Amino acid sequence: MAILVVGGSAKDIGKTGLVCAIISALREFDWTAIKITAHNYEKPETDNTQLDCNILEETRAGQQTDTGRYLAAGARRSLLITRSGSTVPIDTIQSAIRSDRNVIFESNRIVDVLKPDVCLALIGGEERKPSFDRLLRIADAMVHLRGSSSAILPQGLTRFEVDAVDQIPIELVEWLRKRLATQR
Repeated sequence: MAILVVGGSAKDIGKTGLVCAIISALREFDWTAIKITAHNYEKPETDNTQLDCNILEETRAGQQTDTGRYLAAGARRSLLITRSGSTVPIDTIQSAIRSDRNVIFESNRIVDVLKPDVCLALIGGEERKPSFDRLLRIADAMVHLRGSSSAILPQGLTRFEVDAVDQIPIELVEWLRKRLATQR
């Protein structure tokens, strides 16, 4: 099984578009695509109440939802995991993906509980999520939106510059194919 994580420095910078472009370019991986989103990041966890977690499997391809976009791009399965609090429910996620061969996550926080085979950091805009710093520490490469500020670009990582996240360069596709092929 190959596990790929796509995280991002900010909201609304194109993480879903990048995931869809990767799914489309690497169809041979027969992806299960998972988006993890949270409600109320700041919920205190000291009251020992059970965290809420819901898993919804998308069944219709389309442009109305991010998970529908995954299916339209060619994913075999598409899941939306919503959670409360800062804890990522890894046991629930692993149960949901069962024996799926190749999984692509759209999430920064998944790296807190799972070591991916390849981790991409999408960097754009001026905002920087706190969870992005942890993802950036383990990232294998960064995807940088051309024209974005370069103030937060780390040194020493493989770097791919793109004009649009839904049009990834062949160099990125081949780099991913090579890195992921050893995990299959």
